[in-house]
Amino acid sequence: MIKFWLIVLRVICILQIILAVFQCFFSLIGFLSGEIVFLLEAIAFGLIALLPIFAFVLIGNNFPDKVIAGKQRRNFNRIFLVNFLLIAFLFGFFFKDLRYAQTMAKALAMPLYKLDIFFLGGLLISIFMLVFHFCILYGLYWLRSHINYNAGRKQFDFERQDEIV
Repeated sequence: MIKFWLIVLRVICILQIILAVFQCFFSLIGFLSGEIVFLLEAIAFGLIALLPIFAFVLIGNNFPDKVIAGKQRRNFNRIFLVNFLLIAFLFGFFFKDLRYAQTMAKALAMPLYKLDIFFLGGLLISIFMLVFHFCILYGLYWLRSHINYNAGRKQFDFERQDEIV
């Protein structure tokens, strides 16, 4: 089950990186029009893309039993905390895109679920990014607790008292 979860986590991380970089580029293009808020969006999407990259580093370097310590632990805690706060940012995009889709549905006089994918694209990207972000945050929590558990269980041969020597 652990291998399956790690494969699913890697796939989710790849998809999140693609979506976050895609959104980051669109925000940078919007910044070229002269609005500073698009630069802040690009930075936020860059931080969102940094979280799955850090998950790949943890899986590659620390899994299954190498403790996260020192500078790596400090960076992990900071990135995790910032991305936890960016949930509000992703919810804001979700509600903005939902409002846009509802406006388009009202203008076209059709229900929201019958809209063309062109009008629902932003909403779907927002939903996927939000769900993937929650999955990655939970996956990193699980990964860190699993690594700490395995590192604490590690024993040397001379520590085993239940075997007859």
